[in-house]
Amino acid sequence: MPSSINLQKVTLHEDNQFLECLENEQKTECKPTFSSIIKDVEVVEGSAARFDCKIEGYPDPEVVWYKDEKPIKETRHFQIDYDEEGNCSLVISEVSGDDDAKYTVKAVNSLGEATCTAELLVEVMAGEEEEEEEEEE
Repeated sequence: MPSSINLQKVTLHEDNQFLECLENEQKTECKPTFSSIIKDVEVVEGSAARFDCKIEGYPDPEVVWYKDEKPIKETRHFQIDYDEEGNCSLVISEVSGDDDAKYTVKAVNSLGEATCTAELLVEVMAGEEEEEEEEEE
């Protein structure tokens, strides 16, 4: 005998995303939503930058991070964490001017997808050689 499925109450999150859920006998199925979104970050070159968000959805969403619309592969420079509670983060170590970009996190499951985007602004410090040239002039 098939499980019954009912459309549950539709709610609105802080970022104006609708949360639509399907309820069955085992667990409530929901398309991915962000209960906490990533925000713009400004850092000094050489330091670390961190984007944090919280993702909800069932089945558990697959999460992909993008830098200027290109998928990010996890490396020592780009560290991605996604725990069972839906807390998700991207840590960029030893930030350089090349990291100054728009970052997007995308969550996808069988019911839909959600994205949010923020910008990393990197303050590039003048090199010692440039400072010496300015002093000589």
